[in-house]
Amino acid sequence: MDINEQTLRTIVREETRQALKEIGLHDDDAGTDVRDLRSLITDWRGIKKTIWQTIARAGTLFVLGILVLGTWSKINGGDTPE
Repeated sequence: MDINEQTLRTIVREETRQALKEIGLHDDDAGTDVRDLRSLITDWRGIKKTIWQTIARAGTLFVLGILVLGTWSKINGGDTPE
């Protein structure tokens, strides 16, 4: 089977249109939709980064709080009144 270049281009173009139609990116708003999707992905990545930073900070503060409480109890609460 011998397919010339123009026929191949036509087939590829039609298949691409069909694929875009199946995923809902076939209308005039497709460019805006793709930009919105990229924006959502970028925002999600930023949110994940912020969540992990917040968890790390909370863990650090927890450990520091335990150390401060331990130090405070040694200094002020180490002796029992008689």
